Amino acid sequence: MRIEFENLEASGGRFAHIYQPDELAFEDSEARLLQSVEVLGRVSRRNAEAEVRGELHTKLATPCGRCLQPVELPIDIRFAERFVPAVSWRDEEQHELQEEDLNLSLLDGEGIELDDLVKEEILLAIPGHVLCREECRGLCPTCGTDLNVARCNCETQTVDARWEGLKDLRF
Repeated sequence: MRIEFENLEASGGRFAHIYQPDELAFEDSEARLLQSVEVLGRVSRRNAEAEVRGELHTKLATPCGRCLQPVELPIDIRFAERFVPAVSWRDEEQHELQEEDLNLSLLDGEGIELDDLVKEEILLAIPGHVLCREECRGLCPTCGTDLNVARCNCETQTVDARWEGLKDLRF
């Protein structure tokens, strides 16, 4: 969905869009959408800047950080992004970012691509380390068996020979 900047009035306007799971692709992520993404929001314009505020709701699957089984995560977030033209920053040699600049994006011409903003917000909402459950035992590093499902007979105490001398060190 594209919001045309030139058609946007100063008072702004509301928008709503539903993305189907196959419409948004996360190229460099293992996350995949399980249901449609509902996006609701408001766009306002001040001179050459625009501000997009809204919320999105969906559910996605991402692999567990230990056993790689898919974990379902509900995503319900609010977002706010300010768009400024690139020319306003081009003349400045250095610009110190303030706290209000952390949600700043550059206008890429005449419009705002809502698809990119929605993908970015979803990826930012995924926790850094996802676990299927707190007591997940993960995968065996030797044979790859899911230790939550079965046991393996691999030796678990393998020590790199380069570290063997530290075993006898006493303080």
